[in-house]
Amino acid sequence: MPFVVDIAFRGAEADRRDLEGAHRAYWGRMAACGVLLGGGPWRDGTGELLVCAVRDRLALLRVLRADPYARARVVGEPRIREWDAVTGRAVLAGPERSTGGPGTREGTSPPAPPPARTELTAHERRIAAMVLEGLTNRQIAGTLTVSTRAVELHITRIYRKLGIRRRVQLAAAVDRSTGAPRRPLAPPVHDSR
Repeated sequence: MPFVVDIAFRGAEADRRDLEGAHRAYWGRMAACGVLLGGGPWRDGTGELLVCAVRDRLALLRVLRADPYARARVVGEPRIREWDAVTGRAVLAGPERSTGGPGTREGTSPPAPPPARTELTAHERRIAAMVLEGLTNRQIAGTLTVSTRAVELHITRIYRKLGIRRRVQLAAAVDRSTGAPRRPLAPPVHDSR
């Protein structure tokens, strides 16, 4: 489901400067895994507009809260709206995702349906939630009092079940599965305006 998100910066620009690289890298990863469809900063530098595709509002909140700017609380509460694109849907989806009509590349076919996924176990959901919170494999192992290798094996199994290959794909993939972690990534960001 597409969402339009308006994020207002707060504090001085210097507060964001140190985090700008991490912020851009994070949204670059979200674009690579198909969560971020487009967006960018407002011309006046007071905030950003993001167009994201996720399963639901909760999934979007998880993605937004993992942004380095949100974690550092240099942005206010995001303004989120569900978007029903009347025109431009094929442009946003990209020609490789469209099923025909204007904008479809000749010789391309609709994408294959995603592979059937197995639901994550309760233990796998706990580990996925810890990964989404930014814990390293060693930190997860310490929390669960198991070896780092055991954590690596669980994460590999989680990736296989979700049909992903990297940590950056986990937030979007978990939200599409029936075994989504329920814990938020970070406390909600509150606007003090």
